[in-house]
Amino acid sequence: MSSSDPKTREWENDVVGWDSPEDTSNPMNWPKGKKIRTTLLLGVNTMCATFASSIFSASSPYIARQFHIGDEVALLGLSLYLLGFAIGPIIFGPSSELFGRRPTIILPMFIFACFSAATATASNLQTIFITRFFGGVMSSSPVTIVGGALADFWSQRDRGSAIVIYSLCIVGGPTLAPVIGAAISESYLTWRWTEYLCVILTMTVVCLDVLFLPETSSAILLSNKAKRLRLETGRWALHAKAEEVDHSLSTFVHKTLSLPLQMLAKEPMVLLVTTYNGFSYGILYGLFAAIPIIFEENRGWDPVPAALPNLATLVGTILAAAINMGYAKIIFARYMDTHGGKAPPEKRLPPMMIGSVCFPIGFFIMGWTSYPRINFFPSLIGLTVVGMSFLLIFQSGINYLIDGYTKNAVSAIAANTFQRSLFGAAIPLVTRPMFHNLGIQWACTLLGCIAALLGGIPFLFERYGQR
Repeated sequence: MSSSDPKTREWENDVVGWDSPEDTSNPMNWPKGKKIRTTLLLGVNTMCATFASSIFSASSPYIARQFHIGDEVALLGLSLYLLGFAIGPIIFGPSSELFGRRPTIILPMFIFACFSAATATASNLQTIFITRFFGGVMSSSPVTIVGGALADFWSQRDRGSAIVIYSLCIVGGPTLAPVIGAAISESYLTWRWTEYLCVILTMTVVCLDVLFLPETSSAILLSNKAKRLRLETGRWALHAKAEEVDHSLSTFVHKTLSLPLQMLAKEPMVLLVTTYNGFSYGILYGLFAAIPIIFEENRGWDPVPAALPNLATLVGTILAAAINMGYAKIIFARYMDTHGGKAPPEKRLPPMMIGSVCFPIGFFIMGWTSYPRINFFPSLIGLTVVGMSFLLIFQSGINYLIDGYTKNAVSAIAANTFQRSLFGAAIPLVTRPMFHNLGIQWACTLLGCIAALLGGIPFLFERYGQR
């Protein structure tokens, strides 16, 4: 049917869109202040989820002591939580496309707070492990959705700086949590208050979400606008483009839920980038098991001081955030200005290349300066370099996937979250045996060699990505 056909023109007139290119209802046209506030609120949701993930690592020795189990078994509470991170994205990523970002964040985060309360009051190990797993499933919603939500209202030019905030929240939560968790667990409050703290933080953020978090999905906003216009005008043919999509359960299961897994299986870019991101993310959680070995067992520090080196990782991520922000504001923005406001996804890779070179170096420094006769400061330098490299790799990977798969950005981020969560669940379980059996020096050397091998991925895509 041609576009000149009267029926076609009539049908096109029934499609609801924005009133004008400058319509402020369009998230892309929101005032900058509203965009920044929304970014910060989305970031805080993410930080609650990741904070709860690693605070358990500090309390696990006390749980092991109370329930008379080994430290490796107690760490299952961390790994099961991260395993939930792998399951949740397959549900919440596509669901946010159908029902909107706002409800798909608020409801799961409220349920997550309930599971955290159940962990805090648990009287046996089974309850702890079950509630940690389902808490991880629920809290994965902002970790999955926020990357795509930022693409809803930030342009390609400005998105890199926004992702810096998101990435810092992902890293800031788990690097601060072990220090806070160790201090709480050592005090009269006991380890249960690490979970109560998660409940308090999460419920505070959920209340802020209910009051201030706007819907960011254009498809959902236009669908809501179409519903309102149908009621106001009585023109029942009015509809949004999103309402033309088949939302049946079979379509949701076969097409939408499976899309992240299909991308992992069929897209080399998604598979390799998410594998590299997954390894670096798993290392972040592996450090929570390795740092007590390096500083508490090896150097004889007390539990709370032995948790403080986690802050070196945080310092590294702040340095990486500054590098990423400078690259986005100066080099990337200048490229877009000179190329008609467009840039290929491969222009996101230079920070990842820097991280890929520094990543193994950080491991080698951390491992071979860990002897008790050597001052602890060089080991902190190694941790700082590892933390910096992690964020350079992690953030560039997210930007690369969003730019490469803009229309399916949420599904690409869901695939990334799924892959990295599998690594995050597995690596902490093998870290303690590996560091005890190989020794700190050779365990760090092994990790550095793996990091060096994977470090070729950004250089590969920089050269052949467009092809």
